Amino acid sequence: MGVLAGCSSAPPAPSAPPGIDLEHFDGADGNGLWLLGGDAAEREILDAIRAGGPVHMTGSFTELVQPDPESDPVRGRSISVDVRGRPDAFTASVAAGDLAMSMLVADGTTRVRGNAAYAASLGAPELADAVTCTVGEDPALERWAPMLSPIELVGAVLAGAELGVAPPAGESDTLEVVVGTEGSPLGVLTVERFGPPLPRTFTAADVTGDGAFSFAEWGTAPDLDAAAAALPCP
Repeated sequence: MGVLAGCSSAPPAPSAPPGIDLEHFDGADGNGLWLLGGDAAEREILDAIRAGGPVHMTGSFTELVQPDPESDPVRGRSISVDVRGRPDAFTASVAAGDLAMSMLVADGTTRVRGNAAYAASLGAPELADAVTCTVGEDPALERWAPMLSPIELVGAVLAGAELGVAPPAGESDTLEVVVGTEGSPLGVLTVERFGPPLPRTFTAADVTGDGAFSFAEWGTAPDLDAAAAALPCP
């Protein structure tokens, strides 16, 4: 196998992220994300996602709603997603209450099939269980943004927030990135400790609701041909 070729030579030393004082960086400890400021750490994480290729992202978000100004917020609709791929080529399924839909984006085309509740939400009951194909982006993409794109989801979470990266703890292979102020954290993003800081999990809660997402199989492309066969254009 190619990974074994040249195994007698020492592997290259890990490179430090830009802006780190090399006197304080030891590649054996990890990628050094904890040595960066919040803005620099955010850039490193987003750059890692862009370069990471396809990923399998799953998760859910439950809204908090306030029926009237005098009442306390209550838990409302839960939205769950299962996305495989990269922003320009992915499969996805979405469930929100009684609504369910599946989607394929590939080769400049968007294919969508939803159940009766999905069709009713569009005011087009005749589309229940039918596949619609659109050249370019289907409005459904905007409707569920940013939950269909790992880079958009993480970018939206990190934008404008204070970030604090905890130093490595023990033998853990992940780092914890606290999102929000120290006195009022909004969530925790775990990322890879060694190599690019690719996300593993994210949990958060604020006045709009709470959510939890996981990221796995970085670099593994989905079977788009099988997805296309399951969603044939009419």
